[in-house]
Amino acid sequence: MPSSWQVSLAQLAGLIVLLPFIVTYLHLYYYTNIQNEYCFVGPHTSLISGKNYNAEISDSIIDSSAVADNEIIVSKSPGGSSQIDVSQLFGIYTPQQNQKRSKSKKNDRRQFHQTYASAVSSSRWGWPSITQISDMVSSPTSQLSHKNGSKNLHQPIGGNSITFVETKESRKWCIESLSLGERAQWCSTEFTNELDKRTIYLYPPSGIYTKQQSPQSSASSSLGTTIYITCPTPTLQKQPPPKKTRHNEQLFRENKNILFLIRHPATVLLLLFNMGLAFHYWNQRVNPSLVCKQYSKIVDGHEWWRGFTGATAHFEPLHIGFNMMSLHTLGKELEGEYGSINFFLYNVTLVVMTTIVMMGMVYGRIRWYQRQNNDSKILQLRETSSVGYSGVLFAWMVISTLEQKQPTCPVPFFNDVCFSTYSFGQLKFNIAPVVSLFMAQFIMPRVSFMGHLAGIICGFGLHWGWPPIELGSANVLIGGVFLLGNLFWRRGVVPVVPLTPPDDNDHDDDNQLLSLLLESGQDGIDGILMSMPGSGDVENGNNALDRDSTTSTSDPFARGKAKKKEREMEEMRRKHKTVESIRNLIGLVTVLSFLFFDWMSSIALSQCILLAYFIFGTRSSFIVWACTQAKVENDMITPEKQRCGMIWRGYVMSCVLAIVVDGMSVAGWIQLQTFISSEKTTLLFGLVPSLVFMLLRIAINILGMVIASKILHDMGQVSYISGGIFVRVFSRVLICSKAIGDGVFLSQRPLWTAFEGRGIRLGGGELLARISRSRSS
Repeated sequence: MPSSWQVSLAQLAGLIVLLPFIVTYLHLYYYTNIQNEYCFVGPHTSLISGKNYNAEISDSIIDSSAVADNEIIVSKSPGGSSQIDVSQLFGIYTPQQNQKRSKSKKNDRRQFHQTYASAVSSSRWGWPSITQISDMVSSPTSQLSHKNGSKNLHQPIGGNSITFVETKESRKWCIESLSLGERAQWCSTEFTNELDKRTIYLYPPSGIYTKQQSPQSSASSSLGTTIYITCPTPTLQKQPPPKKTRHNEQLFRENKNILFLIRHPATVLLLLFNMGLAFHYWNQRVNPSLVCKQYSKIVDGHEWWRGFTGATAHFEPLHIGFNMMSLHTLGKELEGEYGSINFFLYNVTLVVMTTIVMMGMVYGRIRWYQRQNNDSKILQLRETSSVGYSGVLFAWMVISTLEQKQPTCPVPFFNDVCFSTYSFGQLKFNIAPVVSLFMAQFIMPRVSFMGHLAGIICGFGLHWGWPPIELGSANVLIGGVFLLGNLFWRRGVVPVVPLTPPDDNDHDDDNQLLSLLLESGQDGIDGILMSMPGSGDVENGNNALDRDSTTSTSDPFARGKAKKKEREMEEMRRKHKTVESIRNLIGLVTVLSFLFFDWMSSIALSQCILLAYFIFGTRSSFIVWACTQAKVENDMITPEKQRCGMIWRGYVMSCVLAIVVDGMSVAGWIQLQTFISSEKTTLLFGLVPSLVFMLLRIAINILGMVIASKILHDMGQVSYISGGIFVRVFSRVLICSKAIGDGVFLSQRPLWTAFEGRGIRLGGGELLARISRSRSS
């Protein structure tokens, strides 16, 4: 029967790894196989090494001077014949628009045309993150100007298509290209089943397609001999079509609400989350001042979580009603363009960006009024509160306006007052969102002008390509902003030593460690530990007890005190060694991540943030342990504990986000391996080694999170009674991590320690004599 810590480990892995993996896999499966019916064509690569089986042929074909992604790359063979790269066949194939899958047809042999050509000249190596995968797979249906970096979609060159070829001798699916100099075909294996009129050929079969040699083609053709195709399943259907009955017609009738739920999961999730929080705040009678955005709380009080709680808080029915209707309309329009995953992550990004821009504008106004000595305006700006999702909605409204081909009319009842979109190179601009801002301010004076203006600024920045999709991912942006904000703004992430050193005349052993710490700073931690009493080589007899054998033998209390100090020092050395070992593992994983993954992907950048957190957390934890061992006053050690708790809370938050995105990325690799291979021409490692490394990285990050949770609990920085936003959000993660830490790191420790010191023997005449002497005295 598994122990409690093993059950906690299973719960933690299921919550932050397995659940995101399953949800992402099902979403990508529905989006590619059911909603769009994509067939992916790519190179035939190895699952272990990632090597293209036709690499030796491609090397002799591809001309290094080619500069265009979609250019037909032609070179001359030694015999003088033209040779053409087979990679122009790679990409996405979709069925003809006028021939949708129909279960009422006996033979549904549709033709699949290439609608997206892969960018085969990509120079980046490594497996992509889920944000990159979502951006790639949504590119064929997206018209947003920021897509694909070059602002243009990769359109296919010629009439590449997958068709069903049927003769008297065989039946098979073949992919062919009319743009090639010769009529080259790559075909699947022949269908061996007997001809059955009831058989429906829905999709080409997934697998390896081999090049077919035509009589007019040369036997020594340099085109790749094999390619790989992934299509939806099932490929065949032998059951007779269902009879047309009223029940079947109602069963197969499309429900618009269910379709919206399936095709726009990010919008539905945001709607439910905002409305659920609004109901919770109303039901619990929460005071708006506890969750609102307020300059004095966010900037002066460092309550940065208010950026999220303030953006998702609504306290009036009209407020939540208007915002959710706008979110429904904008999400229905834009989620299909960005992809559900990236649309959701960009909403999280916009919450952070709008809060930063808004606080920056408030800070600028405060500085302006400080020059004018207007204290009343300064106090008003510091204490002004705002709530609502409208800042993010204004950002999406800007993007929707810039993508419209027709002029936008923002003034109600004045259809003639319209504004067109102007282009300045790759940048677009439209004044209509600014007009909408002033109209909203005129109609409803209570609305937050700076909150909406921050949304407009962020909307223009997002449409112009800033921040990049990888920097804007939640696992990079949230942890990075929290770390940089503390490093350069609050200046508490780098631990500082206590302000008052001990007295020079005080030679108490309790202050020796603190004195060495003040002299050495944050360097030479191991030397500090080894120089303390009881920290020498015990095997060689060089500990403090042997050096003062006279005192230890004559005074049992001194001997017990020395042994106690030795145990405490040994415990601190053991904890410090454990934390350092895990820090080194995280550093090794960070370096290897740049070999396995795209070096500009969020899964590689997030690991760097985790390493930075762990380095600062290790230093701060040692200072707290040293000050505790030196018995520093509580008023001096409490601020250092708060700094240490702040660092480890940031690590736990960033680690959870990184692991969730890692699990989502693994789902994308498995579901879209063929498409990724066609987009990434250089994969140093195959799918199997990358999956093994990713699982190892997740395990090491979970181990680091267990250490962080245990340190937070030991320092009293986690309170389940008083709560707090951090404990409320990550309570399940903290509880499971603590249970794992207690089960793994405390299983070998003794539960009790024998009494050491001066005592008396119970029973006998000595006890009675002492009792009588005490009574007589």
